[in-house]
This record gives sequence, C-alpha cells and structure tokens, in this order.
Amino acid sequence: MLIFLNFDGVLHPNAVRFEKKINPALDAPRHRLFESNDALAEVVANFTDLRLVLNTWWTYFLGFDESLRRLPKTLASRVSGSTLQHASFYQNLPHRIAIATEAVRNVAEPVLILDHADARYPAHILHVTLLLEPQIGLADSRAVQALHRLVSRATERSQVRRERKPPRKQTEQ
Repeated sequence: MLIFLNFDGVLHPNAVRFEKKINPALDAPRHRLFESNDALAEVVANFTDLRLVLNTWWTYFLGFDESLRRLPKTLASRVSGSTLQHASFYQNLPHRIAIATEAVRNVAEPVLILDHADARYPAHILHVTLLLEPQIGLADSRAVQALHRLVSRATERSQVRRERKPPRKQTEQ
C-alpha cells in the first residue's frame, strides 16, 4: 500500500511558511513542526508493506533529500518517492493536487491520500483520501484511528485479491 503524505495539516498544523524559500517556519503558537511524527510512525509500524510517497510543498522548496531528513528514520525508511521535485525542475509552479491525482490513477496497488481538509481533490479521487482538520492533523486521536482503520481495510482487501487470483495455466510442451 502507498500513502501519499502531505506534511502540512497532517504532521503539524497547516501554517507553514518558507522564509527565503528554504527555511520552514510554523505560524501556530504552542505547536511545533512534525509534532505528529510518532502518531504516523505508530500506524505505519503495523503494516510491513506500507510505503510513503511525499506529496508536499516541502520537496518543492527544500528538495527530496532535505525533506526526507526532516522525518524520523522510522518514517524516512518507508518513503519510496515524491510527487513534486525541487523548484529548479519546473518553469512554472506545479499543481500538487493534479500531480498526486494523476499518480494515484497510475498505481496498481492500494493507495490513500493523507492530506488536510483545505486541499481540493477532485470528486473521483475522494474515496481514497483521508482529509484531516488542517490545524490539528494527526494530533487528533480520532484521525489516527481513522487512518489505522482505512489502512487495515485496504491491506485486507489487497490480501484477499491476491489470494483469489486463479492459478496460471501451464502451457503444454
């Protein structure tokens, strides 16, 4: 399973600005960047085949490697890619949600988009999204429970599909 992960509004409040386009600053009193890393790591730990795809502006401003360094090893080791590349790869500002929507469409395995409720995904993709309260994210235990439930269901369905595949016909020689 793949989880398309936005940092903002999920791992900390959706109140980040990039000073000089390289220094992330959180404009949310009594909160800190990546305050909900442990909550996500706890869910991820229960699913050995689960991988993360960074779907965040952090990769655009800081690059993939620097964004990855901001995560604890328990999460960083699960990251398999990113929807956005560094800003230097683009002539115009990319549309993060359109890129994620296209990526989800082209994936054969179960996916979940984990983002904040201010993100505007098209209706046809909402069935694979978990949109969180932008100023709380995974700091809400109900959101963590919902994430665990959705990942459990998706992995169970995936397991059933694999078990039901008919055996391959052997060719006669």
